[in-house]
Amino acid sequence: MTEGGVRHGQIARLLMHHRTALYGYIYACVRNHADAEDILQNVSVAVTESFDRLQDEAGFLPWAREIARRRVLAHRRTAQREQPFDPELLSRLAEAADRVEQACPASAHRTALLSCLEGLPPRSRRLISLRYEGSVKGMSDLAAQFGRSVQSIYAQVKRIKTRLRDCVKRRLALEMQ
Repeated sequence: MTEGGVRHGQIARLLMHHRTALYGYIYACVRNHADAEDILQNVSVAVTESFDRLQDEAGFLPWAREIARRRVLAHRRTAQREQPFDPELLSRLAEAADRVEQACPASAHRTALLSCLEGLPPRSRRLISLRYEGSVKGMSDLAAQFGRSVQSIYAQVKRIKTRLRDCVKRRLALEMQ
């Protein structure tokens, strides 16, 4: 695999590993799922573009959360919300998220998800990786890369996410036994 391929795989793995924590932080800030998804996509692109600046993989989440904090602030400025959003509140949310992450750094759910991702067929794993790593600008670009319609890509992503959810549930149920 080329160095760029290894790098993209590493970025995708880190983004998938920390997606829930990043999305949760962003959603807590904006309280709108569509905005949170858009901001998360922007964060994924920024992470991919500036990944060379990350000094240690262990510091990925705080580094990515800082990028998210800045994107949330930028979103607030461009959205021209009537009620101003306190930047200090964003800092407190980031600190609280750090405390939660330190208390439970590698959850069973996250471990199960990573195992389930590894069990996907290569084409499905590539589709999910491209969808969430931020290197593809939108579903139309993704559809073009796979030579399929946007609707079929949406449907396939939905099927893969359902498969992953079911796999995670099964793995967690087995751990509880």
